[in-house]
Amino acid sequence: MAAEKRVLLARPHAFIVHQMRPFLLDAGYVAVGARDLDHLRTELASTFKGAIISTAVTSTVEEDAAAVFRLVRERQPRLPVVFAGMADAATMRVTAERAVKDLVASPVFAGPDDYRPGADRQATFLILRKDDLLDAAAVERSARALRSHFG
Repeated sequence: MAAEKRVLLARPHAFIVHQMRPFLLDAGYVAVGARDLDHLRTELASTFKGAIISTAVTSTVEEDAAAVFRLVRERQPRLPVVFAGMADAATMRVTAERAVKDLVASPVFAGPDDYRPGADRQATFLILRKDDLLDAAAVERSARALRSHFG
């Protein structure tokens, strides 16, 4: 049997837990959610295919997206990261840019429709929005981009 493809929900929010977890399962991944900052630190000692960081204002992990991204990079510098949320594309991009600006020199942000397979997964960040999971065609594009990003 093949090894589990685990994804770390590094900064969970209700959207990620309730809507993204089934999407991840259908895409072939098992989601492991951090309950709080200490649990996140513990989980980062394990192996994951990628991490998902919510851009929402609130989360069970008390830190903002930038602090969580910094911790992920400190513990697992090569781990691909997805930013997820419910905001519009422009707001999501600004939030993700703020989160990575001090650690990534030339970040690239892409949604499911413009994600390029073979991208540098340490400098490229997939952005998934609630709207990317609304209909079957959007879900398929999102799953394809996610599989490419996480492997």
